[in-house]
Amino acid sequence: MPNLLEDKITDLDFVKKLIPQKDPFVMIDKLLFFDTDKVVSGLTVTSDNVLTNGTHFTEGGLIENMAQSIALHRGYRGYINRGGDGKPKTGFIGSIKHATINSLPEIGTDIETTVEIVAEIMMVSLVKIEVKDMKGNLLASSEMKTIIVDPQ
Repeated sequence: MPNLLEDKITDLDFVKKLIPQKDPFVMIDKLLFFDTDKVVSGLTVTSDNVLTNGTHFTEGGLIENMAQSIALHRGYRGYINRGGDGKPKTGFIGSIKHATINSLPEIGTDIETTVEIVAEIMMVSLVKIEVKDMKGNLLASSEMKTIIVDPQ
């Protein structure tokens, strides 16, 4: 599928409106690609991020980045479907399978997280996720099931 974005979305305030997480727990800062079955988010790892250990983004930060990238897909899809109105839906991780952390990105690193939807049934999504640095190195990957808990 082609990218449905006219341009990359790098306005952090707008990105924050698309996800239910709030500061200081926001682990994405860009929407780079969107179609019905895929999203690519971006994050510049900064020293003030609560999930860094002083020199690197942590394993928990990578997992949360993956989960928030899923939320970003749902949030942007909802934004389009509602004509820009409404708030993002709250959800949670139902399961994580095959999670692999190959390396932790240093502070200052730009990462891109690609989420591909394998299946969606009602409020449950099964996705495959890869996190890469800008050199194309695979930092982490997993499969997740996420569940929306406020369907209104």
